Amino acid sequence: MANPGDSIICGGFSFYNNFDSANLAKVELVKVPETFEKDACETENKSCRSSNSEDATDYEFNLWTKHDCHGTQYQNNNRTWFYFGVKASTPGVYIKFNIINLNKQVKMFSQGMCPVFKVVPGHLHWERIRDKPTYTLDQKGSDFTLSFVYFAPENPKAITYFAFTYPFSYTDLQNYLRRVEARILKRSITSADDVYYHRECAIKSLEGRRMDLITISSFHNISTEREDRLNNMFPEKTEERPFKFWDKKVIFISARVHPGETPSSFVFNGFLNFLINREDNIAINLRRLYVFKLIPMLNPDGVVRGHYRMDTRGINLNRVYLNPSLKDHPTIYAARNLIRYYHHTYQLPKEDEISNMCIGNGENTLTVIDSSCAIANIVRDTTTRLLQQVTLMSLDEKRKDQPEIFQECASPKTDLDDIPQGGGEGLCNKAEESNNSVELKSDKKTYTAIGIGQLPKEDSGLYLYIDLHGHASKKGVFMYGNYFDNAEDTIMCMLLPKLMSINNPNFHFTSCNFTERNMYIIDKRDGMSREGSGRVAVYKLTGLIRSYTLECNYNSGRLVNSIPSRIRDGVNKTVTHMFVPPKYTPAVFEAVGAALGPSILDLTNNNPNSRLPNSQYRSLRGVKSYLKLAYVNNVSSPNGKSLHKTIFDALCFW
Repeated sequence: MANPGDSIICGGFSFYNNFDSANLAKVELVKVPETFEKDACETENKSCRSSNSEDATDYEFNLWTKHDCHGTQYQNNNRTWFYFGVKASTPGVYIKFNIINLNKQVKMFSQGMCPVFKVVPGHLHWERIRDKPTYTLDQKGSDFTLSFVYFAPENPKAITYFAFTYPFSYTDLQNYLRRVEARILKRSITSADDVYYHRECAIKSLEGRRMDLITISSFHNISTEREDRLNNMFPEKTEERPFKFWDKKVIFISARVHPGETPSSFVFNGFLNFLINREDNIAINLRRLYVFKLIPMLNPDGVVRGHYRMDTRGINLNRVYLNPSLKDHPTIYAARNLIRYYHHTYQLPKEDEISNMCIGNGENTLTVIDSSCAIANIVRDTTTRLLQQVTLMSLDEKRKDQPEIFQECASPKTDLDDIPQGGGEGLCNKAEESNNSVELKSDKKTYTAIGIGQLPKEDSGLYLYIDLHGHASKKGVFMYGNYFDNAEDTIMCMLLPKLMSINNPNFHFTSCNFTERNMYIIDKRDGMSREGSGRVAVYKLTGLIRSYTLECNYNSGRLVNSIPSRIRDGVNKTVTHMFVPPKYTPAVFEAVGAALGPSILDLTNNNPNSRLPNSQYRSLRGVKSYLKLAYVNNVSSPNGKSLHKTIFDALCFW
């Protein structure tokens, strides 16, 4: 990580700030041990020192972390994140650090928040420091000083790294995505249920870093046409666009628009890892039903530079979604363009139609792979490494050995004009329960999409949008949704968060917020409205009711949910219940991401191993009735309480 040749030397110690996400600005030596004190302690066991006594420390340092955009004209007052490395001059000494210029975070640290550390070589996994930190405020109440102590490792070459919370850098992301890609490419494709995985650079950041876009689905409903290369996007000309999918809704998930909110990366990783599982029936159904568009890091420049909240020009990127600029906010510009493109089911905006080279003659030539156009045919037309793994086989072999993407049900003759088009108009009202399939009809031909279930028809090509975040003040894991003035939309919006509380022990449904005020509140720090956040802007752009921000506290929660067993586990399956909320770790955040999978399928009763039948609600209808009752109680409330408050008053007494 750190380069030993580039460090801050102070008191014989080396302090490192020259790596991805580091942001140490300055170091000052406060205390040097006296010789006789050091000699006396060396003859005693280390336990002679009390961590509660400042006199017990051998060394003490004051440290300053960098502001966001430190030393530039865009410098601002965000100073919560810190990340640095230190190599001690003497092994085994007891050291105190004072980080003296942080933003005030009294609430979080009073609730037990601790920084994290790891040692290289030696203790390679991040964990919270063992001694509880202390904190003070200056007389003005503006600068917050966090103090903590540690024993230097016995290995004189070891570097100890400290961070505000569990880091996940841009370098970590690129390495992680390479490992995922290698894992996918090792597999041979044997059925339509296998993982379709495509990674590409959607756009470059202001400083030239990749904003990755990942596409995940199955091979069900895959077409022979690739997505369009949108104007001013997809700069890597050697990277092909992914294939389009017919009649599959898009689920769009993004993370790390705020660089210091690293829990969002672990939630993202948990969801991604769950989604590419080839054996899990829930993951298989998710890939059959949906196309997932995933952006793991919206603000790579801010991450690399160790910012807490802003980009390299001091902009809160989660406030510019209403009208992002290609020049000033390229990653948000790209995200919004993609959302609009998928909302309109792969239709280009008018300003892109003339110049886009992928349009052809302007006719919609989207075709669906049927039994006469096997996956093998795609291999002949593409250099995509993933599809090159497909084994060529005859039609008879395919029918015999593996499920098809499409089975022909009528005339074998195919005409491009006969292929059903659009975002769901061809779905039958009744699905065949025997094989969980639905018919896709046009005037002259009928196709059956195997195993994809039946989805509700909506105008948008999008089904769900979630932007992942971390949270410093409110405890727990929760969601923000948008406000609606009618029961149907309100209950639809509240349904996914409620299902999350049934599928994850640390999700706090009663901490969720669906108020109008939370859509338009002005931030005190930057004076910008939440109307420009991804959640609100996506709703205004698309009308999508399922548009959310998912928030994870850095430290812990208020409660733990009692999680019912899954159907296949049986009602007598014991589910371990923890009554005290745990300290949150990457594993806890990843479990939140994994819980999104079954919760999404529960929305449409497509979860093959649901917890709902063993819950107190018994079914999806029961959950909806629960939410409806709360809404009715609010409407009939004589005292005019807010929707948010009254609903949750009712929920607590259910």
